[in-house]
Amino acid sequence: MASRNRVFTDNQRDLLSCVLNRLIPPEGELPGAGDLGLAAFLEGVVEGEARTNRMFNEGLAQIEIAAVIREPSGFQALNDEEKDAALKEVEASHPEFFDELVRQTYNGYYTNPSIFQLIGYPERLAQGTSGSLDLLDESLLEQQRQRAPFWRRS
Repeated sequence: MASRNRVFTDNQRDLLSCVLNRLIPPEGELPGAGDLGLAAFLEGVVEGEARTNRMFNEGLAQIEIAAVIREPSGFQALNDEEKDAALKEVEASHPEFFDELVRQTYNGYYTNPSIFQLIGYPERLAQGTSGSLDLLDESLLEQQRQRAPFWRRS
């Protein structure tokens, strides 16, 4: 991979992928956000944005600290309930970071062409074609509305 978009270390990318899978977990055919590769998307978001980069690096460190308190092996060794508890702790202590993390996770997930295809958005939207598009058929969102909320505020 080119050096572009390498904002996070390999350990941070692994941690971020695990966190993303808690924010939007896999369900049925739909992959979790981490499994979809959104860590690279988030690197693109923070690349060249010094303040956002710093906020994400600090936020990831805080997630790992919250995890190590629970399990010395770190976030990935926690069970799902413990992961959620660590994330809620960071959400409370670093709300700006956490809000941006959730917002960008949803943004990256629901603009991903493979997710468009899996939830039945028209192909032309998934490909980002230009021109006049019909209004979105909101019935296509019904499958998503039936899913439980991914991340719930404490």
